[in-house]
Amino acid sequence: MNRRVIPILPLHIAEHAAEPPRLSGPAARVERIHAALQAAVTQALGLAPPGWLRELRLGADEVFVAVAPDLGRDGMKTAQIAFETLRRLLPDTDIYVGAEAS
Repeated sequence: MNRRVIPILPLHIAEHAAEPPRLSGPAARVERIHAALQAAVTQALGLAPPGWLRELRLGADEVFVAVAPDLGRDGMKTAQIAFETLRRLLPDTDIYVGAEAS
C-alpha cells in the first residue's frame, strides 16, 4: 500500500506555505530557474520545506533569492543548495541568497 506523508508544520511556517514566491524577471528564464531550484531542494532534502522560497528576482547580470527566515536547521542547507544551483545554471551572474527580512 502506498502511503502519503503529510508533514506537520509549526503555524509560523504553515502560514507562509500557501503564499507563492514573488517572481520577477524574464518569464521563461524565471520559470526554468524556479523549477530547477525546487527540484534541487527537493532532491537534497527529500521534501522541500513548504514556503521555503519567498522571492526570486532575475536581472540581466544578477539574481537574488530570499528564503524563508524560519526554516530552522533546513534554512542554511536550503540557502546553500539554492546558491550552488544558481552558480551551476548562471555561471557569469552575481548571485545573492539570503533570508527574507521578517
